Amino acid sequence: MLTAQEKARILAKIRKDSYGITLEQMKQYFIKHQHAREIGDKKMMEKIEYHLTYINFHYECGLLTTGQYDKLPEVIKNW
Repeated sequence: MLTAQEKARILAKIRKDSYGITLEQMKQYFIKHQHAREIGDKKMMEKIEYHLTYINFHYECGLLTTGQYDKLPEVIKNW
């Protein structure tokens, strides 16, 4: 469970990025999430998922949540 302070940091980043995300950021989120899953860092996974959900990237968040990292090319193709 994210703390209020962690959520506030994520929201500040979202506002700074004008509620958007670049293709490069999405690639990095896939890489970071996969690495976090491999090492068991549930907090990092939750932060990434919270960020993507908040800015309405539900499909991409669903892929991360279910560990479908191989779908990244499909996501990129549709951008």
